[in-house]
Amino acid sequence: MREYFTRLVGNDETKNRIGSLIDAGRMPHAFLISGASGSGKMTLATEIAASLNCERRGESNSPLPCGKCDACRRIYESNFTDVKVLRKPTDRATIGVEPIKLLREDMFLSATESDYKIYIIDDAELMTPEAQNALLKVLEEPPTEIVIMLLTATPDKILTTIKSRVQHISTTLFTDAELEEHLCARSDSARMLKNTSPDKLRAIVMSSGGRLGEAEALMDRKRAAVCESEREDVLRIVRSVRHGSGYGETYSAMSVLPTKRAELSRMLELLLSALRDLVTLRHSPEARLLFFTSREECISLSDSIGWRRLYEIYDAVCKAYEYCSMNANVSNLVANLTAQIRPV
Repeated sequence: MREYFTRLVGNDETKNRIGSLIDAGRMPHAFLISGASGSGKMTLATEIAASLNCERRGESNSPLPCGKCDACRRIYESNFTDVKVLRKPTDRATIGVEPIKLLREDMFLSATESDYKIYIIDDAELMTPEAQNALLKVLEEPPTEIVIMLLTATPDKILTTIKSRVQHISTTLFTDAELEEHLCARSDSARMLKNTSPDKLRAIVMSSGGRLGEAEALMDRKRAAVCESEREDVLRIVRSVRHGSGYGETYSAMSVLPTKRAELSRMLELLLSALRDLVTLRHSPEARLLFFTSREECISLSDSIGWRRLYEIYDAVCKAYEYCSMNANVSNLVANLTAQIRPV
């Protein structure tokens, strides 16, 4: 069976389905590619662009795209005339109508050096309604031999009239095993961690939330150190609410929480992941963990905190996380949460 889109991790069903369409010459003129940040949307769009213009597209014994021909290499290097990527301007919060109109005009010009002209709009949900309506006109009557790909993490923000005229693809989050395999295949640092500190590598993978881009970013030493520090702070909080602990221990653990709203929100989200593991493991000992690298420690902490207390703490942190997003006073929020979760 032919191998498709080798640069994209996971998403095997999607790779085979789209690759088969390209082989059969039945490529739709437009796609909406949705998925979480870091789930491979741009990688998939780039692989589709390279496949459509690959010089070995007709060779069934070659992967698609081959990744080695001149067209593939130049597309990967963002140096191919007939593949255009539109992103939000750095000085704007949205993608306005004018860039879409310019893109639309270009779509009616002949390809310069290939069979297909490819247009990729990143963060398509940032298009204004006027911009989306301008794009709709070309989606209703598209020129031949063009493919438009809209990438978005929030497809609900795309107009229904546009969604009805494109084929929807969803990229999926990756399993821990897939992420670890990918990191070790491409990173000397990851391979070293796997041999010397496998728990640290597993913590990086788990902290990525199934997002390949985040997992790769966390391999940076500074990011990895921040991630490790955050996880240690969360563990201190969880350990401080065990039966027999004192209020001082909880107060000390909670005092390291950040005072900036965005950073506090991230820490509370991480704390919820840890608490979710403690609760879930009581129901299903074989459940997938989102925070703990040690199943034994997770079970031990769950037992030492107790069933009723776990639910009370989980509910309190959930409410704090919600209030944090509602612009509640950060200092008061942390103080109230500390009082609610302190050992009794």
